[in-house]
Amino acid sequence: MSKVENILDGWKSYLIPMQRAKLDEAKRRAKICSECPDAKHGSHTAVLPDYSVKEIQGHYCGVCKCPLSTAVRSKNYECPKNKW
Repeated sequence: MSKVENILDGWKSYLIPMQRAKLDEAKRRAKICSECPDAKHGSHTAVLPDYSVKEIQGHYCGVCKCPLSTAVRSKNYECPKNKW
């Protein structure tokens, strides 16, 4: 998948309720991201309230600049630091 396709997949998973297995994987990734020094707080909280994965609400990746709420939900997206 291209980067654009991964981003769109993440947005789709953010907007449409996820299956339990996908949500569990998103939460696993979010825990890793929440502890990463490259996770930056931005203005995404107003636009992307994340009620199911709160650890990363309003954060984005300082490396790739993607909102973490969508990045952790994209099945084919890979962490740019290879953490997941």
